[in-house]
Amino acid sequence: MKTLVVNVGSTSLKFRLFDMPDETVLAEGRIERVGGERSPVSLRVRGSTPHVGEVLCPDQRAAIRTALQLLTESGEGVLSVVDELGAVGFKPVHAKGIADTVLITDEVIAAMEEYVFLAPAHNPPYIEAFRIFQELAPTVPLVGVFEPAFHRTIPDYARTYGIPWQWSEKYAIRRYGFHGASHRYVAGHVPELIGRPAAELRIISCHLGGSSSVCAINHGASIDTSMGFSPQSGLPNATRNGDLDPFVALYLMEKEGLGPRQIGEILATDGGLKGISGLSGDVRDLEEAAAKGNLRADLALKVLAYETRKYVGAYFVALDGLDVLAFTGGIGENSAAVRESICSGLGCLGVELDSASNRVQGGERVISTNRSSVAVVVVLANEELVIARETVRLLTEGSSGVPA
Repeated sequence: MKTLVVNVGSTSLKFRLFDMPDETVLAEGRIERVGGERSPVSLRVRGSTPHVGEVLCPDQRAAIRTALQLLTESGEGVLSVVDELGAVGFKPVHAKGIADTVLITDEVIAAMEEYVFLAPAHNPPYIEAFRIFQELAPTVPLVGVFEPAFHRTIPDYARTYGIPWQWSEKYAIRRYGFHGASHRYVAGHVPELIGRPAAELRIISCHLGGSSSVCAINHGASIDTSMGFSPQSGLPNATRNGDLDPFVALYLMEKEGLGPRQIGEILATDGGLKGISGLSGDVRDLEEAAAKGNLRADLALKVLAYETRKYVGAYFVALDGLDVLAFTGGIGENSAAVRESICSGLGCLGVELDSASNRVQGGERVISTNRSSVAVVVVLANEELVIARETVRLLTEGSSGVPA
């Protein structure tokens, strides 16, 4: 089954075409700066040299149309017509009461619209993309692998908030968790990487990037995760605040005369690492500035490391021990300094980092010493493969779509 996986951003479109179940990548591409005067585009077909250029993409409709044209007109026989696709898979973020892999329907889109306030940077682009694909490829099934899907196994006591019960029921308020495709990939791939069965392993997965979260994985299943009702919670992200006493927001709303949408936008776009540093939410910028003596940049990096260590410590207890600590995502894979800063405070849990292995750039590897009772590993993220697998699974096995 030819399965197209699409990652939709507010100004970008990334796509990868798989031949399933062989998991062969037939083509992959990306279109950047959608909505700009010219949009850079690249396409790689079957491992060949990428084709790069520029196209006019004033909106996502044009970007999606361009992507489908590239796949059908590449001259490489990737697709003869769009209807040759068996399915299109997506990783949408949030929808009221949905934590599963589901067929995209009008009811699912309506549930996403209900939660736009909670994921304003994510839900609108995906809703728009679904409607465009429904028009341009009406016979092709669209599948949403919602980010909370991997976290359906979190027990009720770990996902229930201390709020009036009627609110929880009426508005489906609970810990959903996000980055599900990334954490699911770690859960399945780490056993292969270290040569031990998943049924033996207690894993803490640290997805660190522009958006970051930590997940406790017991025998392949998520039992807790740092993000909760919205992607705004948990670790400090690039521009999102992370964990916050709710009365901070309420107090500022009163003192500054801000409404819910205003305070939400500020915390989502000017919070996190950017808010602390006053400089940037990009760890590369912060590391460079900290090296030159910028104290707030240094503080932002220390906050990220400290908050991550706190979650690792908490999940060590939740898991009753730890076998593997995994780092993935843009920061987790590429910042040796962040990994070292996090692990330097985890010796009490049996973590001992190998400095030389940690400093090696690129590739998956074990970066702990032979003496470490916890294996520390770097995993290259592959969310697209998870989306393709889950899309095919839904269409071949079916799924209830029942909320977690």
